[in-house]
Amino acid sequence: MIRFQSIRLKHLLVVLIVLLIATNLFTAYKLAEQKTMASKEADEPRQEEEEEMAPLPGLKAFTRVFELISRDYYKSVEPEDLLRGAIQGMVQSLEDPLTSYLDPQEYQEFIVRTTGSFSGIGVHIIDVDGSIMILDLIPGTPAEKAGLFPGDRIISIGGVELEGLDVDQAAELLRGPRGSQVSITVKRPGAEEPLTFSLLREDIKSETVTSRRLPSGPGYIRISSFDSFTGEQFTHHLQQLEEEGLEKGLILDLRDNPGGLLGETLKVCKLLVPEGEITRLVDRYGQVREIHYSYASPRPYPMVVLVNERTASAAEILAGALQDREAALLVGTKTYGKATVQNVARLDDGGALRLTIAKYVTPSGRDIQGQGLEPDLEVEFSSSLRFYRAFIPGRLQKGQYGAAVKLLQEMLLELGYSVSPTGIFDQATASALSRFQAKAGIAVNGIFDDVTWLHFREALEEAARERDPQLKRAEELLTSPGMWAQLRR
Repeated sequence: MIRFQSIRLKHLLVVLIVLLIATNLFTAYKLAEQKTMASKEADEPRQEEEEEMAPLPGLKAFTRVFELISRDYYKSVEPEDLLRGAIQGMVQSLEDPLTSYLDPQEYQEFIVRTTGSFSGIGVHIIDVDGSIMILDLIPGTPAEKAGLFPGDRIISIGGVELEGLDVDQAAELLRGPRGSQVSITVKRPGAEEPLTFSLLREDIKSETVTSRRLPSGPGYIRISSFDSFTGEQFTHHLQQLEEEGLEKGLILDLRDNPGGLLGETLKVCKLLVPEGEITRLVDRYGQVREIHYSYASPRPYPMVVLVNERTASAAEILAGALQDREAALLVGTKTYGKATVQNVARLDDGGALRLTIAKYVTPSGRDIQGQGLEPDLEVEFSSSLRFYRAFIPGRLQKGQYGAAVKLLQEMLLELGYSVSPTGIFDQATASALSRFQAKAGIAVNGIFDDVTWLHFREALEEAARERDPQLKRAEELLTSPGMWAQLRR
């Protein structure tokens, strides 16, 4: 009798849980739809909506499967794991890589990435051969002030050894309350003994916008992504350059920009796109649900936007609006082609559902999704110079072979060393690397190690800056009389 009551109670709880989940998912979607897609015809019932609200005949089967697994599976299972698995299954059935379920930890990491603000020390870290290495430092942060360097391999954080931990776990250890102290022990390339640093965590504000004046005269602004501070940062940089004078024009660099927050993108659009339409939101029925406008006066100087195959999403909305409204020329390569909109709905378990709800088109009605934007002037950029920052292969030496070795050889060629990109680390490659090491003033051994990587990266950074063919072509367009206006026609 007791067993029967237990099963009945469990059955009742399962049904309630499942119904709550189904209701919450449906309600979250509807609220998101109402908020995002305000329609003049909102009061008129739609057949599609009525069909979505119909009872689901498979819900009983779902509940039965849940009960059977919970009660009879030969291993103990947690109900929460089953429910999350069911949610994952629903999401995966959509076959949409941009729709996903975020568990509580993933959701918190998502918030950190999109808000652009957190308390930490200001480093970008990656996994190299199973160890955590500092790739970059954010300027002006505790990490830079303390003397940490790119290439430092982190051994421990706050007394916790990092062996066996991944990048996300290491990042979690680096974050903490503002003003709290954290000790970091690193192995520095070329140093015999580990170094330990004591730092105070600070609020880290990601700098997604940088600017400078090019030697030839044009202003240059790069936007790496769109987080919650991008609009404010861009306004500051643009005002600064305009005060100095932009008679020779502005170059806006959106290369490798994956997108981000639409609201921040629109802030930039409303500064650069002339009065009129910026973009329109189209739902799954092909109906225009929302149109965004700019009320800005045309900028009194020519603009060029740099794009490539990794320019995506919100960055494409900005580039597409400037191109359609004939406010700027696009230079580079075809963009990624991602113009769908994701709504993030928080769930009761602390996670969230990231759901594709619509797509954006350009002012002229061009559908970017899966197609991308074609540049007005196509200019390629050597991959070995473009991706040098991501080239962190660990230790390479004579006798090894593979894609990493081939990329090393291609980069040596870019630096002026004679070597064949065969993908085999032969004597010629070792000799070329030895010549590079001698020129850099470091130990000559013909082995690509951490010390060599640091100097290699610096040399490639300088080469990329000096030879950037897309940037140079943009400069030519702005500094050659009449060329920009001629192409624009």
